[in-house]
Amino acid sequence: MRQKSTMNIYQKQEIDGASKGKIVLFLLDGTLKFLRIACKSIDNADIEGAHNNIIKAENILFELMSTLNMDVKDISTNLMKLYDFMVWQLIEANKTKNKQLVEDVIKLIEPLRDAWKEVVEKESKKDTQVIPESYEKASVNVAG
Repeated sequence: MRQKSTMNIYQKQEIDGASKGKIVLFLLDGTLKFLRIACKSIDNADIEGAHNNIIKAENILFELMSTLNMDVKDISTNLMKLYDFMVWQLIEANKTKNKQLVEDVIKLIEPLRDAWKEVVEKESKKDTQVIPESYEKASVNVAG
């Protein structure tokens, strides 16, 4: 139990300190995780498991839709349409327990997730390159 508690604390700290891009990446990773579990549940005829995991993925997509910056018209409009399409595919997949529809949504999310990963990595590199000269030359007395 202690390990799980420590992991939850670590995850909370990771999320609290994350950039907006990294949070989107976390959400897309979560969506993929739940959809893959839903596919396995469908394979195992676990109707409740499939349903619950598809709903979790839908909820994440709704969250992504609600946080789009609509001031950036073209990108936001296209993402809204894409997320909306994915949600409708998942609704249909959930009604029919059609694994192929879930897999089709996974195929749409994976390149989007990879693109966000690149953005986050570029953000991270940019952040680490902006170290003031005074920090590079500073010495720290750890002797107390």
